[in-house]
Amino acid sequence: MRTLYRFLISAVVFALLFSQHSHAATETVTREATGFGSTPQTAVANALVEAARQGLGVTVTLDPDFRSQTYEWVVSQQIATGTWRSEPEARLPTLAPVQGYRVLDTKQVNEDLWQARVEARLLTHKSIGPDRSALPSLVIGTLRTSGSSYDLGRPIPPATVRSNLRNALVTSFADSGRLRILDRDYSADVAGERAVSASSLMPEEQVRLGRQQGADLVLVGDIESFQLGRPGRSYYGAQFNTLEPVIRIQYRLLETATGGVLRAGTFNYTEAPGTLRSKLREADIDPDREPERIGEFLYPDVARALTGEVMDALYPVRVLSVQGDRVYITQGSGRLSTGQQLTVHQLDGEMKDPDTGLAIRLETPALATLRVTDVQQDYAVAELVDGDRGSLNEQAVVRNVPADTRRPSGPGRPMTPGSSEAPISWD
Repeated sequence: MRTLYRFLISAVVFALLFSQHSHAATETVTREATGFGSTPQTAVANALVEAARQGLGVTVTLDPDFRSQTYEWVVSQQIATGTWRSEPEARLPTLAPVQGYRVLDTKQVNEDLWQARVEARLLTHKSIGPDRSALPSLVIGTLRTSGSSYDLGRPIPPATVRSNLRNALVTSFADSGRLRILDRDYSADVAGERAVSASSLMPEEQVRLGRQQGADLVLVGDIESFQLGRPGRSYYGAQFNTLEPVIRIQYRLLETATGGVLRAGTFNYTEAPGTLRSKLREADIDPDREPERIGEFLYPDVARALTGEVMDALYPVRVLSVQGDRVYITQGSGRLSTGQQLTVHQLDGEMKDPDTGLAIRLETPALATLRVTDVQQDYAVAELVDGDRGSLNEQAVVRNVPADTRRPSGPGRPMTPGSSEAPISWD
């Protein structure tokens, strides 16, 4: 009996939690609006459409069915000031966002015109988590390959390279926190869930429909090279620098509204073989014994670097604040990694391009160098390596240090006799 009692209690708790979760994506808002018409019913219907426009947006009210069914609903009832009218299920899904309305007052303006004021309760979609609706949206578009195979410690088919890099880019851009990433890989799964909502008579389910969005931006590219080691670097059959990454990607960031190119370039992933080996070791990957695991590190690292180059056109990394030895900077795991070195710059004024009339931002040379010590979801923490501490303020812009100019992280290997400019001592 006790077991049955516990089961019933658990079932009730689960049902309550499920009910709360199912309604978590909607919220009720109230709007007042005024409408005019040749009859009191027409004036009320027009007022209700205006209230819906204020609370739900112009997209809903542009639907001709919404206007016609609103009018039919109002005309089918007697106008009673102060009485709430609930939406009939027969008018789903068109009027699903309108939970109900009441007429506040009506008056005849002249012989041919009536005025009505209504209050409407509207069911609207509520974002899960922080509201990011103001952020531009991005889709990772086509990534093309021309090679028949790519060598990442072992031969990799082009389709695998495209898929893995695409997944890594989605994760990296999503983690940057500066864009809304729209999925195009699992559209069938989303469509299936929308079909379930469409078959429901619950207004909360119907509100989820018709909210598919097109992207503001599309990232496309051509993967020209994606391999380890340069072809032809061998001596008597022995391969050299087999961990030297040769990765080159032509990319374009397109604005879908105009088809214009916001940014385009050639991305080169540069890393010394020894440095890459050290990073693989830190990731608990033995490149000699586990060549199949090299991609576990390489794809996310390439995606993070490419994301940083693309995002600099929209949202450069900036200094948030300085607290003691800790320098907080914007953006986190989608753009930065532990140990990464950055240079600090200040705005040095603006000039107008004489040909285009566009403003050109001028930046100072590097004023300081930072090293990232901790990476979180939305921010990172760095330490000052050298340079002017006074340059670390909220106006400072942070840039990535090219791989070939990075300072070594350790003391390095001492030079052997004859390998430096110092004269050889025979003593």
